[in-house]
Amino acid sequence: MSDPIQGSLPAELVQAMARHADRPAMRDRARHLSYGQLARAVAAMGAGLGDAAAVGIYGVPGVPLGAAVVAATVAGRPFVHLDPAMPDQVLGNILDELRIDTVIACQPVPQGRLPAACRVIEAAPCLTADAAPAQAATVDPGDPVYLVATSGTTGRPKCIPVTHDAAWLSYRWRDAHTPYGPGMRVGIYIFAIWELLRPLRDGAELVFPGLNDLMSPQALVAFLRDARIDEMLFTPSFLEKTLTAIAPDGGTPLPLRRVILNGEVVTPALAAEARRKLPGAEILNLYSICETHDISLTRLEDGCDGSVGVAMPHLRAVVLDDDDRPCPPGQPGRLHFEGPRMLGPGYVNRPEETAQRFRDLVIEGRAARLYDTGDQGFVAPDGRIHVLGRIAHMLKLRGHSIQTADLVQTLSGALRFRQAIPWVQQIPGQGQALILYYTADAEGADHNARHWGLGDGWRRMPADLARRLQAQLPRYCIPAWLVRLDEVPLHPVSGKCDHRALPPAPPADRIATGDAGPPVLTHAAAILGLAAADLDPDRSFQDQGGDSLSCVDFLIALEAAHGRPVDFEWALTLPLMRLHALLTQDEAARPDRPDRPGILLTGATGFLGGHVLARLAASLPPDQVIYCLVRPRNRDAQDRLMRAARDHGVDPARLRAVPGTLDQPMLGLDGDSHAGLARAVSRVIHCAAMVNLAVDRDHMEGRARTAIGHVLDFCRAAGAGLVFSSSTSAFPDQGGSFPEGPVRPFDGISGYGAAKIAAEAAIAASGVDALILRLPSLYDLDRPNPRDIYETVMAACARMGRAPRDLRFHMTDVRAAAQVMADHRPRGLVWANLVADRPVTVPGDMAPADWLDQAPLEPAMARFLRDAPDSLTADPACDNARARDLWPGDFDRISQARTLLARRLPAMASAPRHQGDPAFTG
Repeated sequence: MSDPIQGSLPAELVQAMARHADRPAMRDRARHLSYGQLARAVAAMGAGLGDAAAVGIYGVPGVPLGAAVVAATVAGRPFVHLDPAMPDQVLGNILDELRIDTVIACQPVPQGRLPAACRVIEAAPCLTADAAPAQAATVDPGDPVYLVATSGTTGRPKCIPVTHDAAWLSYRWRDAHTPYGPGMRVGIYIFAIWELLRPLRDGAELVFPGLNDLMSPQALVAFLRDARIDEMLFTPSFLEKTLTAIAPDGGTPLPLRRVILNGEVVTPALAAEARRKLPGAEILNLYSICETHDISLTRLEDGCDGSVGVAMPHLRAVVLDDDDRPCPPGQPGRLHFEGPRMLGPGYVNRPEETAQRFRDLVIEGRAARLYDTGDQGFVAPDGRIHVLGRIAHMLKLRGHSIQTADLVQTLSGALRFRQAIPWVQQIPGQGQALILYYTADAEGADHNARHWGLGDGWRRMPADLARRLQAQLPRYCIPAWLVRLDEVPLHPVSGKCDHRALPPAPPADRIATGDAGPPVLTHAAAILGLAAADLDPDRSFQDQGGDSLSCVDFLIALEAAHGRPVDFEWALTLPLMRLHALLTQDEAARPDRPDRPGILLTGATGFLGGHVLARLAASLPPDQVIYCLVRPRNRDAQDRLMRAARDHGVDPARLRAVPGTLDQPMLGLDGDSHAGLARAVSRVIHCAAMVNLAVDRDHMEGRARTAIGHVLDFCRAAGAGLVFSSSTSAFPDQGGSFPEGPVRPFDGISGYGAAKIAAEAAIAASGVDALILRLPSLYDLDRPNPRDIYETVMAACARMGRAPRDLRFHMTDVRAAAQVMADHRPRGLVWANLVADRPVTVPGDMAPADWLDQAPLEPAMARFLRDAPDSLTADPACDNARARDLWPGDFDRISQARTLLARRLPAMASAPRHQGDPAFTG
């Protein structure tokens, strides 16, 4: 056993959870935990680990993953992150290599991804558990705290254990340079598994960006600002892209106080740009390697010498020449590190490679165990380390590690070559790219030509070969370019490959490929490393191997080519030629030029919006049209609008499609289109809404304020009144009577309800004439809305033949809501609750908890109902005097509960609950 260390990570984490119990610990777009709640979640997860020696943690960074990492650490169980993006073969090999039979699932695991014998612990239920806080496990300093699985360039990843001792020493050293404390917010996304433990030891809050926040530089900058992030770690490549979204003059400064760069060499140009655009932030360069944990940290200041700093205590830099002799200060060589407490034990089940990289040598007459970093560098007389680049056996590409020997072995199964040299180069006009230089004899060259169409010189990776390799390799491990050489250049002294003599990449536009065609195809081909002719124009950038990081390059290239903003979702997911069509529409088609007076409708293709569309078409004067704001997706906006029109019997001649978005100023239109539309529109009906019960309150409110702000700007420009569909989610599920007027968020309100209140407040403060119509769930007797919570509950009751006790909820006929919204002409500011006096009541005999255990519900819906059990007995009393004034005739006609139950639950609706329903006539 190793000598005991003075403290341990499990003990520090347990102490922090007790000390900061009431402070926020972590949040993502859907959830948030205090330190006290984290302690209970950790205990619940730890109780399920049993006798597992090591644990897999499956999922993307977020609160469930953060809690799972803490749980495994506190329990003293080494863990490995299982990225859902890993190919099945890689995932299975990790579990097999580490003999892992227990996995904490932080998101749903598709069937067949894990071995049948694998025990799965669902993280989500543990986040709300009421367990006693866990005790810290006793750990040995030499025990692994976690394991890192590298690139997987053979389909068999290399697994690297990091010891408790190395992590604890590293954290203590970093505390002096990057201290944390309560009130500090740390953005976490890359290298999450080892970065998230540091701040939690001292009471800081972790904030995980959502996928949408990482989809574009603009979105990430908005996340940093809105979430008030104090510190975030970036790869240099990702920071470089992020800085493009910050105005040259800086604009409103970001709250960032500290930026840590890691994973790649930081260029002087990037350092200067970061200091210029983030003047309030300290910019730090962290040099770290999995096998040694952290190494050094340096501040990037004006006049910095390009070093990565001095090695931390317990590590010593050793530079060796090709004969393993120490190099004097200032002389470049192969960079090694020595330090028995920091160096890991080696690679799991790879003794030969461990011996190759963790080298036992005699240095200046003494025995030493050194780790060979794979970096070329030197140590200055003052001890500062300078890294000049990679040598041969490991490469870095946008923060990813690529084992070259493993990669060559995998490629040899498809290509024929005598020698192969993977290398990363900067291609002018394209950015970093992985290149395979190779030599081949006549037989090998013939094989490559026949199977893959390869010849001499620079060739893009053939699409067929890329698809074959994707079954085994992550996308970043697939070379973008294949370069056949007559011979590999050799160093005149060492006789090894002289990487600096490899032919440099010409600019992307000078590499002969025969590419021609729209910018969408040429830019996608350049970034994916394919010939444009090899792309399938009917498939998306993502479908053909692109990921979110490379899509940022694609988006920036498209914006430059077309001179207009490009939606990230379009760039990533639309078929390429569909994307091309959207980006090249002429002004007459983007949008239709306003040619007649009318109204503007948002959400026309939604459940409520489609019925409003039908009512408007029937009630508007014949000289007026309906301008429909429709967000373009895979089908043309006009196509989707026409489908909605057909579904509701609307004459297409009454409609005008306006391809745009609520997320952008001027509704995503250019100035002339926005002004022309404003001149034509006299009224706005805003039905569009994002209904996602999993998104957290802060993000929902932020999105709602942005969207309603743009709608109100348009109303002011048009001098138009507004009809806004709000929700009774603004009220608790019980109690009342709730007013037809402004309300404040209540404790436990959903993000959707809070977003509606935020939008209502913005409307009230705007001075725009408006009707704010609060609606409960809506039904169509003939066509149920499959996305409605109570339609889902009734469908589950029908399938089971049973319902929970006291099941009740309010629903309003969607045609009634559409009629009020379409017929109202706003004058002043009016709130109205279009809610019946009595709820829909379903006869049931099961305890709600038992019903939820057996109900055929999607896991997300079941979790939501367990977390919000009052939703099954929702009966708020709502004032509705103003709504009665807006509704012509018998108000009871807005909700036909008896008829609804007879349609949805014919076997359960026989017991009389109402005297009868009056027929609805619009």
